[in-house]
Amino acid sequence: MNKNQIEKVKQLLTEWNPLGEQSVQVSDLNNYETEAVDILFLLDKKSSVEYINKLIRKILSEAFNLNIDPKESHKIATRIKQIINE
Repeated sequence: MNKNQIEKVKQLLTEWNPLGEQSVQVSDLNNYETEAVDILFLLDKKSSVEYINKLIRKILSEAFNLNIDPKESHKIATRIKQIINE
């Protein structure tokens, strides 16, 4: 994990914004930086898209009590997989 990967995943999560309108109510959101770090910390180049998808849903559920649609998060997981393989 490096700063460039963190920035890319943070930007990806911010653009996706799984919290939606609720994001303005989270004072320490910091554009999902904590969640980006948590996700990347648990990944390596061997991580599958399916594993990344489960991890995204688990981390966001624990952080924000969200129920993430697996199809939505799968798109994000695919892009994160590309980021860690760069």
